[in-house]
This record gives sequence, structure tokens and C-alpha cells, in this order.
Amino acid sequence: MADTLAGLAGQLETHVKALRRAGDDAALLAAARDAADQIERGCGVQDGDAREALTMVQRWTFNAAADCWPGWSVSDKPISPDNLLAARELAEHSLGLVRTLELGPLREATGVWMVGAFDLALGRYDEASQLFREAHEQYVAANAPGLVLLTEGYAAIARQVGKHAADGDDLDQVCKRIAAGGFEDGDEWIAQLRTALEVFAR
Repeated sequence: MADTLAGLAGQLETHVKALRRAGDDAALLAAARDAADQIERGCGVQDGDAREALTMVQRWTFNAAADCWPGWSVSDKPISPDNLLAARELAEHSLGLVRTLELGPLREATGVWMVGAFDLALGRYDEASQLFREAHEQYVAANAPGLVLLTEGYAAIARQVGKHAADGDDLDQVCKRIAAGGFEDGDEWIAQLRTALEVFAR
């Protein structure tokens, strides 16, 4: 048994990581949520290492949610709305911790983007577009021009699949700007965006 909150968080994170490799989204989401609850219940009692423990909770809740987002790859596996909703809730929980711990605009932008990505997957295109706009502003504040463009790409996907394509640049235009930017991860981002469009336009 761990003798500190951070030690317990480390053990729980190891368990969550093992489930991330197992491929059962429902089990992963439930375990990540339960582990987060366990740590957060203990935070009032042992505040000495609460920040370290909560930082781990933020990381594993984000990673568990991200693992369950269907936009990373084209798959024949049916998408479970219950898992999407549970993962979105976990992503929101992670974002709340980013704000509580004041981890900065870059991390906050990524957290907001992830919640928006689940709204995109759930067909909530207006909500997704709003969150992508918020993430966009945060990435601008964080001086992350590549991620600004990546988020513009997701906003373009939300517009296209939500039938509001005329309201802004289309994905091809955004991808051209990413390619012209000479970003180290540019090709990867373009591939990621094209894959997400294929998944959600089906």
C-alpha cells in the first residue's frame, strides 16, 4: 500500500496504463474515473503531495479519454455512444484539473480541444465549433501557431460534416496553410485531419 497520495496516484496510473493497452474502452473509462475519485477524495486529508497526485490524475484522465476518441483511425468497430459520453465527461474532468492546477494556456487549449473533439464525434457540431474556437484562442495566447492551424482544421471538419461549410475555410485550405508553415509535425497533422474527416463524414 502506498504511504503517500502521490505514491497511490502512481500505482493507480500504472493500472490505468495497463488497461489502455487492453483495448476495452468501457473498462478503461470506468477505471480512470474511479481512480480519479479515489485520489480526489484523499486530497483534503494529505495535502502535502496533493498537487503531484492531481497532476497525475489530470494526465491519466486525459490519456484515457483520448484513447477512446474514434477520430484517430478509420475502423469498422461500431462507435458506442455511451463510451463517447463517458470519455467526454473524463475529458471535461481533466480540463477542470488543468484549470485548477493552472497548467497554462497550452494545456488548457488541448483540454478544450479534446472536449470539442468528443462533441464532434457525438454529432454536436455547433458545440464542437464553439469549443474549437475557444481552443484556437488559447493556442494563439500560448504562441503555438501550428496548433492554431490544427484546431482550424478540426473547426473546418465540424463545419463540413455539420453542413456549415460556407462559414469559413474548408479543410483543403487549412491543410495547404499547414503544409506551407514548415512545421515539424505538419505532415502528421494533415494526415490526422484527413483521417478524422473520413471517420466523421461517413
